Amino acid sequence: MNNGISTVNSVKKKLYRRRATASRVFAMSSSNITTFKMNLNEYMVTLEKPLGIRFALSVDGRFFVHALQKGGNAEKSRIIMVGDTLKKASETSGGKLVEIKDVGDAESILKEKSGSFSLVLERPFSPFPVHQLYLMNDLDILYNRGRVSIATWNKNILASNLQTSSGSSGNSGFVTFCPKFLTSQGWKCLNDQDINGWPHMVKHNPAVPFSPLVAIFSEEVAGNAEWGHGSFPLEEYVKALERSKGELYYNHSLGMRYSKITEQIYVGSCIQTEADVETLSSTVGVTAVLNLQSTIEAANWGIDMKLINDSCQRCNILMINYPIRDVDSFDMRKKLPFCVGLLLRLLKKNHCVYVTCTSGFDRSPSCVIAYLHWMTDTSLHAAHNFVTGLHTCRPDRPAIAWATWDLISMVESGRHDGPATHSVTFVWNGHEGEDVYLVGDFTGNWKEPIKAIHIGGPRYEVEVRLSQGKYYYKYITNGQWRHSTASPTERDQSGNMNNVIVVGDTASVRPLVQDQKKDANIVKVIERPLTENERFMLAKGARCVAFSDILANPMPYSFRSSHLQDVFILVYCEETVPILCCIGCLRLDKFLYLCHER
Repeated sequence: MNNGISTVNSVKKKLYRRRATASRVFAMSSSNITTFKMNLNEYMVTLEKPLGIRFALSVDGRFFVHALQKGGNAEKSRIIMVGDTLKKASETSGGKLVEIKDVGDAESILKEKSGSFSLVLERPFSPFPVHQLYLMNDLDILYNRGRVSIATWNKNILASNLQTSSGSSGNSGFVTFCPKFLTSQGWKCLNDQDINGWPHMVKHNPAVPFSPLVAIFSEEVAGNAEWGHGSFPLEEYVKALERSKGELYYNHSLGMRYSKITEQIYVGSCIQTEADVETLSSTVGVTAVLNLQSTIEAANWGIDMKLINDSCQRCNILMINYPIRDVDSFDMRKKLPFCVGLLLRLLKKNHCVYVTCTSGFDRSPSCVIAYLHWMTDTSLHAAHNFVTGLHTCRPDRPAIAWATWDLISMVESGRHDGPATHSVTFVWNGHEGEDVYLVGDFTGNWKEPIKAIHIGGPRYEVEVRLSQGKYYYKYITNGQWRHSTASPTERDQSGNMNNVIVVGDTASVRPLVQDQKKDANIVKVIERPLTENERFMLAKGARCVAFSDILANPMPYSFRSSHLQDVFILVYCEETVPILCCIGCLRLDKFLYLCHER
């Protein structure tokens, strides 16, 4: 017990004056580090002492930023935020980085009085509930400050850096005034004696934002130091958190998450380990994976794609990689038809398919919804509700609608004769007080101008619903016919200079994702029930893409799987998008035949 008290006394804080020296702050990304790799949500920052950070240790053993000293170096960095987890820190000033595993590792960086220290911190996957840090009860606060003690005989909860005297005999106990000298499991046991009543973690989802705090500690600071949780009003932050309720945040540490959509289709997040492959093969019965994640994304999340591909080969799982850029609606729109075509081919071969992207929230469910909409004659609204009802996600519904009209346009050779497919807002930037009209092919063949609405300042707008196609137009301002320099122009057959707009696009087997031309006009897709003719055109266009000849210049790269002597060939459907696919036979001519099979 004396040993415990002496250890407590040794860590009592001593006040000292802050040095009146200029602080230096450096921020680094993983590209600057060659000795170790950081995850996508980790960052590195180098701060001069004093750091100006107060850390908290939670029951689950996590060290995170509890508060920032106002005017301190951490706050000046404008990078470190409350809730960020401390992962690594330099041992000494300018020393090598070590992983933070226990209290001793964290305290080592706080003992130094001067020098610069590098910290590697991890940003939470969702907004941190700063306001809940204020909800600690009085007993917790007093205990964390070392003003309330506990006594116990259970040595199993004692931290490794606080041991009882070797000369003691009998069942000796100990008293501690600070929970830093207890293990995380021990503090959890003391905090809630009813272990069976402790809130368990729901599968893949934590029960609480953060577990109860074991201790709060920081470097020695002046007594008049002020601490805060950020340079923002707490009330506004709480309101923002309330508004964000229901939003989806991807947590990579929770592992692979998936849902069953049909007997042959599963959708979910990325495959991270060999164990995930085993689960898909043995538990789910997956025989093919359609992966929409890029190799760069996988590397950023620390996923070894070679290891995953080798594991799929051992488990007789066919892996097809067709990357679609994350959070890129235009890239999704252009590549979705071919992606759905790949899924249709796999299902035609009686594969059980796992459609995956990084988070499982957007690209993969969008592919499944588009398949149900295009291939099973299900309305987009019904397909969207069906998938989102089975799998928590946020699919890119506008991209699916855009791709739908692109497929219909492909069959109709670019001109749609049915109801409007897009809403176009024509924008004229002139002078306030002008009398502005819009005139073009779509205004009664240039005979019925539409008056523009003055939005404010020099901006005038006209909203028109148009079908897919190419249109010429101009503006009439104060009686003069003019074209806008902020939108594309083109001469007509008579040599007149007009503005031109192409509403919609045509789907292609080999989509060329090019930079879009600058245009002041705003085009939005219209989602509406399809006519019978449009449904027929959609089904025809989707199948034309699915069963087109994609084997353009196959690469001489192959290896054998462990069953049926399948041959894997790396083919390129476009210049920068490789597809790894199994042809299921040894002869190339047979595969070419299968490509055209209806």
